[in-house]
Amino acid sequence: MGTGKKIFHLSLFIALAWIGCVKDPQDIPSGLTIDPAFHLSGSFDGQSLDIEAGRGGWTNQPVVIEEDSTLVYSSIFSLNECLDQCKPSWEFRFYNALPSTGNGEDDFFQTIDPGDKEFVLSNQQRDSFEITLNAHPSLFLSGYSYWENLNVPITTFQSEFNDVVGYGEYLNVCFQSLAYTGCQYNQCIYFDPSTYVPCQSSIVPKIEDPRTISLMVRPEGTAPFKIEWFNGSTSSSIVLPLQDTDVEIYASVTVTDALGNRSELNQSIRVQDGVVDACTFPISLKSVLRPSTAASDFADRVEIIYTDENDVAWKSISGIQPLSSFLTISDVEYFGLSPMNQAAYKISLLLSVELFNQFTGEAKHLETALSNIALSHP
Repeated sequence: MGTGKKIFHLSLFIALAWIGCVKDPQDIPSGLTIDPAFHLSGSFDGQSLDIEAGRGGWTNQPVVIEEDSTLVYSSIFSLNECLDQCKPSWEFRFYNALPSTGNGEDDFFQTIDPGDKEFVLSNQQRDSFEITLNAHPSLFLSGYSYWENLNVPITTFQSEFNDVVGYGEYLNVCFQSLAYTGCQYNQCIYFDPSTYVPCQSSIVPKIEDPRTISLMVRPEGTAPFKIEWFNGSTSSSIVLPLQDTDVEIYASVTVTDALGNRSELNQSIRVQDGVVDACTFPISLKSVLRPSTAASDFADRVEIIYTDENDVAWKSISGIQPLSSFLTISDVEYFGLSPMNQAAYKISLLLSVELFNQFTGEAKHLETALSNIALSHP
């Protein structure tokens, strides 16, 4: 090895040792944002994630803010030291919901405490939904209807039924009506409540001529839809021949939307004297996240935000996290003072979390290897 390289490596070693024990902000004017000690690695949406402060323009800054009288310890990975409305960027927000001790360091370690403890990754009430079905039983005064919710049948004639569904569970709701005229209608809806919008369907019949009838499916949910009719057709409509003896046709169609939610619809189509009746029973099913009002739900709460190049924010709090989600801090190490003259720490963590598009409900999975982020306290 040449003398120049020896001197360079010795200088680098001394510089790193010096940075590790600095106490004054002038000693690290921008070292916190470019030091390779801070990195975010793992996978995001099935693709490799490898971000290192000081490489490719990425920096990592600790920022302390106050939100609704709550201290929030933030770490922002962004390009060129951007701290406001950055794109792309990664932000980790740790909320200190406990009463302030009046000591910045003590308040910090109330929240940023290494070890196996559970961080709340959603600001919704842990982790529930309000499921509402609106039906119109007056259309079938002599009929009956039933719910099947999580394999527990419930009979009701009410026009509205409310239920709270547990955390991370797939909802299975069936609704059936049998009118005194003989019309039959049954629709089973399978959907993930965290996607907000279930997949539903209805059949619109039309007599084309005395010998044929067309059936068109009208899907609701998140397009595009996959359609499967009882006769094997995958188009949005089918045409069926009518026999002279046909008074009633039984039709079934399965519709699956882009989010994997599904509807299975079975109903009778009555044809008489050139008039067609689809025996439709109008329903609407929706999922509403229930915001938390309990202060305890906010203790040790973490919000993770990824803002992509198109300025779309993907947030851990925009949906309900599955049971497998977690965030664990394994180590907290004092680093020095930040450019904002605040005590800065290197935080080592592991996490597995879903980030949700707040407008579409679509989710992307973030899973990290052991990563280091920068956090500060006032």
